[in-house]
Amino acid sequence: MKKRGLLAVLLIMVMTLLCGCKGMSAEDAQSYAKSIMDASYKGEFDKYIEWTKSSKEEAQKLYEGNIDATMQEAGFSGLGLSEELTASYRQLFLDMIKQAKYEVGEAKEAGDKAYTVDVTVEPFIAFEGLQSEVQAAVTEEVQNLTETPDQNTIQEMVFQKMYDLMAQKVAAPVYGDPATVTITVKPDSNGVYYIEQSDMTALDDALFPSDNF
Repeated sequence: MKKRGLLAVLLIMVMTLLCGCKGMSAEDAQSYAKSIMDASYKGEFDKYIEWTKSSKEEAQKLYEGNIDATMQEAGFSGLGLSEELTASYRQLFLDMIKQAKYEVGEAKEAGDKAYTVDVTVEPFIAFEGLQSEVQAAVTEEVQNLTETPDQNTIQEMVFQKMYDLMAQKVAAPVYGDPATVTITVKPDSNGVYYIEQSDMTALDDALFPSDNF
């Protein structure tokens, strides 16, 4: 399962609606950074829509649309899974993303009207060993069958087992040691503040390490 297919597509939304103001204080930069993260991970839009001048409906539509794009990029649309199981995975991804643990520190001046913000993150590591657990669960299931299932049945079985295990882990998340990721809030050529996508990707990688998927 691709790392980008799970999460990173969600973060594209933060680059489509930039902060509409020109000129920021350190407190503003901290608030702006937190609003972007809360919107991207928690689905909390109040501060985000203040900064972007968008409506809650627009922000929600972006959030939901990017979940759908995530599902498609992860390959779920072409697997032929049942509608029920596909919908379960979609909700699971939303639930998992909301488990992101981070604390946004104070912004510091970085020159050229930019600010750096240290974000303390705790990586979500609940899926460590998932592949082995899925394989063991599927092997046990197949051994108990009296008839050989067709390919579609096997595929549905595998993804159902994986979903069951993932849902348990999302419900009882496990985190690794805290780490610090520094992001920069800076103005573009028009003086409109934004956070580069590379910074958000680095943050995402720290929150949800790819080797756990």
